[in-house]
Amino acid sequence: MSLELTFFSFGSLIVCIFTAVLGSFLAAIRNRSKSSSYLAGAFFLLSIHAFAFVIAYSIDSPIAAYHRWLILAVIPAFSCMGQFFFFYPSPIKEKFAFRFLSAQLLVWLAFSLYYIFCTFNKPPIFDFTEQIWTFSLPLENKILGVLVLVYSFLMIFTGIWRSWTASKESNRFTGLFVLFFSLLIFPPVIANSMSRAGLISRTDFLTVYTFFMIPGSFVILVLYINTTSDQTRFLNRITGICLGTFLLILYWIGLASVSRQEDTFDLSKLREAENSIFIKKNGPKTESAARIGTPTKQESNSSPHVGAPTSPDSLKRYPRQSYGYYDSVFPSEAERYFVEGNKEEPRSVLYKFALEDQKYEVKFPYEEYRNFLHTAIRPYFLILFITVLVVLFGFRLFFRGAIWNPLKNLLIGIDKVNQGDLNTKIQVRIQDEIGFLTDSFNGMVSSIREARTALSVYADTLEDQVKDRTSRLTKLLEQQQGDYFLTSLLLKPFGIDTIRNGRVFIESFTRQKKQFVFKEQNHEIGGDLCMSTSLKIGGANCTVFMNADAMGKSIQGAGGAIVLGSVFGAILNRTRLFEDKTLELSPQRWLRSAFLELSKVFEIFEGSMLVTAVLGVIEESTGKTYLVNAEHPSPILYRNGKASLIPTKHFFNRIGLPFDPSATFTVQSFQLKIGDCLFLGSDGKDDLIVGIREDGSKEINENQEAFLSRIEEAKGDLHKIYQDMEEYLTDDISFLKIEYSLSKEPIKMNGQPARLVSKEIN
Repeated sequence: MSLELTFFSFGSLIVCIFTAVLGSFLAAIRNRSKSSSYLAGAFFLLSIHAFAFVIAYSIDSPIAAYHRWLILAVIPAFSCMGQFFFFYPSPIKEKFAFRFLSAQLLVWLAFSLYYIFCTFNKPPIFDFTEQIWTFSLPLENKILGVLVLVYSFLMIFTGIWRSWTASKESNRFTGLFVLFFSLLIFPPVIANSMSRAGLISRTDFLTVYTFFMIPGSFVILVLYINTTSDQTRFLNRITGICLGTFLLILYWIGLASVSRQEDTFDLSKLREAENSIFIKKNGPKTESAARIGTPTKQESNSSPHVGAPTSPDSLKRYPRQSYGYYDSVFPSEAERYFVEGNKEEPRSVLYKFALEDQKYEVKFPYEEYRNFLHTAIRPYFLILFITVLVVLFGFRLFFRGAIWNPLKNLLIGIDKVNQGDLNTKIQVRIQDEIGFLTDSFNGMVSSIREARTALSVYADTLEDQVKDRTSRLTKLLEQQQGDYFLTSLLLKPFGIDTIRNGRVFIESFTRQKKQFVFKEQNHEIGGDLCMSTSLKIGGANCTVFMNADAMGKSIQGAGGAIVLGSVFGAILNRTRLFEDKTLELSPQRWLRSAFLELSKVFEIFEGSMLVTAVLGVIEESTGKTYLVNAEHPSPILYRNGKASLIPTKHFFNRIGLPFDPSATFTVQSFQLKIGDCLFLGSDGKDDLIVGIREDGSKEINENQEAFLSRIEEAKGDLHKIYQDMEEYLTDDISFLKIEYSLSKEPIKMNGQPARLVSKEIN
């Protein structure tokens, strides 16, 4: 057994070393996930597969034929890649993944035992097409090729399935892994099939194999360590990047130089043949170092047994050249063959060429060919091993001092600060980016230390400061509560509890959202307002009423209610003072005049104070009712135990928004019957909490008809209605109940819901 290196063994060794390093890098991760373990296993198995090529192309001995056993490692490598997708980015269908892997390994193990058994019954042969020792197993190799394709497609289909079912973010990374695994596997597999079919040379296959295996493995590793949750080491990543870069550059250099050594060998041997022919013709009859066949005539076609050419283009062309003292007759065309050996004659390299209309055959020992390539490639192997040692160990020493140690010191400092040691200061050795980061860290710790000292001083005086602030807040709160109290006093004259005007009985209920305590008494403040009184309009006794809601919280809403109550109260008082001048004034015209006057007053505030309201007039003798609605909830009629909405056919804008007095003014009217109750309420009765959503926000009722059932359940009792709604309220709430009857007790009688009638007033 002899070691005879070739360019093929050089390229295979590069792939073997790089994949083994990547597998070791992933295997060294502490507490690694299953996805890391399977990816490491795939790289180790690919390294074994590449090592099989190293043995085949480096050892010129029949024992090298058993490298075929190591070739089988490529199949479980695909299985590990498929398992990777079951556990990246998170485990899924683990039981199915285990069964799937077990089935794949069982099939692979059965075929491997069968394949190994077949090699025991076959003698090793030397294959000149690849220049390696192997076994003649055409059927078994075809089965192996089919299994390789099946397992590779299973792996790709698994990746596509996982990327389809993964989340949007994971889908993108899983799809990238499917793409890079495909680029890593399929080009070498296809190139191997083409080279065995004679479509491309083994040199082209090895070029494709190395070109895709090294960058493909490198890209997969970089993508994985940047997306996995496993804790990888920074120094290992830098080393892997440097090693992959150097190995790829070294392979390209070897491809450009060493792969040309076969042409150099052919040229040198043909020159030897030319010299021998020249000496044989012109010099003494001595035997040449090369074995030269007897010249044959053109019609002669006898030749020794030869092997197949090394490539589809077996014709070698060399230019004519001159060699010193004689004119060269170097052949313009030559063919190289490898001749199989036997017991009498060893393997040889055969050249066929023609000179001066005569054909020549020249043989050289095959060992000279392998020794020549071995001598040429040996320095590159030395450079390869030195490169690997320098990158794996020398670069670690360099990066440890230049990058890792400063980063490690910074991490130690951060850990100390996390533990509460603010006296930590890291020494800056080199003013580079890491040095700038270290300086910034020292400055940050110094700032935190100073802030902590200031905070400590502040904490020592905190109790006194809290007492002082509490005293100030108490005074401010008392002042604010006083303001609230004064405002609530201004609101009280406008509110009503109960009023009876002949047949019309009015009852109100108001609860403001803002509750406060002033001088140990409970008070409330808000923007809801109920007003009602008896007036003579057009000579008839009428009941005027209003239910309103001023926009804004607490003090702002209360301010709007005070302005509204003051202006509306002034309108009512003016009407009483000038009753003799209202004899010809109808309720519709009175409502129009009052509404326009309120709008003009609130327009002064330019939209900063808005009010929704229902203004109405009831003729006490007839029950005829007139309404004007300014974006307020629709009135409700309670008749014979049933509540129903009285649709408002015309809404005016909120009081405070610009109003065109020249526009047609519409007043709606309907007829109350004995026993009817009219309910007016602010929107607080509808804005109730009906549930809590999944995100924790409150779900508010949007159905204004839900209030109808509450009226029916409480049988029109305002206080009972409030008690049923109290825990669900989110805003101020006010009710105005108007009952039309002959006595204080409502009279029950059958009848149909009131029908609205609209009348336009110019």
